[in-house]
Amino acid sequence: MDAATETPAAVDAPQVSFPTPNATSTILYTTCLKGLGFIKVNWASYGRSNRDTCSSGRPPSQLSNTKCHQQKSLRIMSDRCNGMSSCAVPVENSVFYDPCPGTYKYLDLSYTCHSVKRSVTCENNQNAISCAKGSLFIHHANYGRRDRLTCPHKLAKTSHCYHSQTDNLRGRCNGKKSCQLHASNAVFSDPCHGVNKYLEVTYSCTQSSLIVLCHNGIEGKRYAECEGETGHLSCGWGFIKVISASYGRSNRDTCSSGRPPSQLSNTQCHQHQSLRIMSDRCNGMSSCAVPVTNSVFSDPCVGTYKYLDISYTCHPAKRSVTCEHNQNVISCDTGSLFIHHANYGRRDLLTCPHEHATTPNCYHSQTDYLRGRCNRKTSCQLNASNTVFSDPCRGVNKYLEVTYSCTPSSRPDHLYRRPHTAVDQDR
Repeated sequence: MDAATETPAAVDAPQVSFPTPNATSTILYTTCLKGLGFIKVNWASYGRSNRDTCSSGRPPSQLSNTKCHQQKSLRIMSDRCNGMSSCAVPVENSVFYDPCPGTYKYLDLSYTCHSVKRSVTCENNQNAISCAKGSLFIHHANYGRRDRLTCPHKLAKTSHCYHSQTDNLRGRCNGKKSCQLHASNAVFSDPCHGVNKYLEVTYSCTQSSLIVLCHNGIEGKRYAECEGETGHLSCGWGFIKVISASYGRSNRDTCSSGRPPSQLSNTQCHQHQSLRIMSDRCNGMSSCAVPVTNSVFSDPCVGTYKYLDISYTCHPAKRSVTCEHNQNVISCDTGSLFIHHANYGRRDLLTCPHEHATTPNCYHSQTDYLRGRCNRKTSCQLNASNTVFSDPCRGVNKYLEVTYSCTPSSRPDHLYRRPHTAVDQDR
């Protein structure tokens, strides 16, 4: 059993309903009105970044900690809401966990409504998504269960089974005309034993080309590099943002010269961690070089000759580097901060020279964390310290690198905050 729906083009105006708090929690509703597409959570922070928001009637002791941020806020909200036309999330510690006991918290959230198609494939069924024109781009995918009405079944006994497959399906489907989907534990593993699941995918059809110029002037590039070579990403201006990456093989033609058919026949080969690996190594840099080898990506399909299929954009942004045990401030003369990428570790041996700069392969993304602390402020204090970010590579001297930009300070209508309730403070 499967289904697909398509929404028209014109989006980005979500409507919000604020219910009266009940005895246990406040429920936050995110909604895209009918015809405006599906939710894409851009940013989320459960905690407190100032003393004023949701402060009425609260003692100073519950408002003083303004560096409170649950680092998994974006993932939690994305798991629950991305790809849906509406969703409801209790703003409480039982959902987000408590990042700072004793502090009265709120959820700060921004999202947009995207005009896309949606496909649902019930467990143990197959489906295909395709484009009459252009090629596929996957926005969101989840294998699990987020409501009890979709794919009705006697074992549909929870609506909280989240198992993101976005990166996996981007690697398998992006850039193709059509893509076969098989909703099975054998393909995606079983995220919730004993629960009947389904695969939901939101996607759109894009015009594919190797080099494009986006509507806002951001340069986008896509290319393939064969196994054994080195992939070079570079921006003549700005900094790299990896959009999609797949190390494996999705067709018989790419990087096929001189190879026997036995090394080209597996076209379902994809290393699921490709996007994370390339993002860790390249995001926020003006150029980077990555060996296209099993030693970097590990081997997703032994005996198959592979290649790296990657797309990335070049973003105009500022860059800040703070050496370990030092402090720094990023600020905007006009507008407010937006963090594009942040890493605490070491990605080269020349930045912040030190006798313990012994590896360029120390990756510890702090993007979500610094977005929670710095986004929409005019300035933000940075402290490059293990006590703040933990130690991702012991014995190595590290630095905090941040790429950011200054955006107009006006607050969009779809950005809002809701508090948790007094009941939550005692949990």
